[in-house]
Amino acid sequence: MPFTPSHAVVALPFVRSPLPFGAVAVGSMAPDLPLFFPVGVTYETTHGVSGLLVVSVPLGALLYLVWLRVLRPGAGVLLPQVVGTRLPRAWTVPGAVSPGRLLRVLVAVVIGVLTHVGWDAFTHPGRLGSTLLPALAEPWGPFVGTQWAQYGSSVVGLAVLAVAAARYLRRVPVSARPRASRTRTVSWWLAAAALVTGPVAVAVTRGLPSDVGTAKSFAFFAGTASGALLLLLAVGASVAVQLGRRVGGRVAGRVDGGTTPKEPFDGRDDGAAA
Repeated sequence: MPFTPSHAVVALPFVRSPLPFGAVAVGSMAPDLPLFFPVGVTYETTHGVSGLLVVSVPLGALLYLVWLRVLRPGAGVLLPQVVGTRLPRAWTVPGAVSPGRLLRVLVAVVIGVLTHVGWDAFTHPGRLGSTLLPALAEPWGPFVGTQWAQYGSSVVGLAVLAVAAARYLRRVPVSARPRASRTRTVSWWLAAAALVTGPVAVAVTRGLPSDVGTAKSFAFFAGTASGALLLLLAVGASVAVQLGRRVGGRVAGRVDGGTTPKEPFDGRDDGAAA
């Protein structure tokens, strides 16, 4: 499969569109969720034609809700200061829910899911892409065409996302005063531990790779295990950030009559939503 985060590159054309580009990005990655959490729903179901609308789209909508209500509000605190101080302050505010907004989110998720499946069609053997372009089914050196397409499109997708992020950081001024955060520090140490835990767990349970084939398998299982741990960590840390804000707000309210404590990312200003 292409590297899952690379799929999010399809959201960039929607940044200035009426559709929430964050929902496009989440939808573009949602079908791969069973690779990280193989419980209940299978990879075949989320990628199959019959499961696109009845499984992948609802799953993408649920994941977008998690992003909107849990992950996004804590991003300014948890991400490195060079990033967090430049994020829109409105990211801490989920925004009002309306039928029109729900419809736009649903359309965006559907677009993301369809781009995922379409991309995969040209990066997996025996799928539509190999029928339309027979060269994808032929060996090209050590790999067949679909594998080259997997690796190449993953690298290109990540590179485009990195360039877009760098341009954003250069263009957008700092919107909040940088502050040290114990939650950020602890979270990044735990993230480093998660990156190590995945490969170690796979090495213990499956053994170390001995050739190219087992190396690919090792990298896949280690990557998805670490990815799952990072996702769980991000959710837990984001919840901790929001609980800290609420507790701090109550304490400040008792001390000074209701003034909200100053935070580096308190969400009172308007900003672009994702």
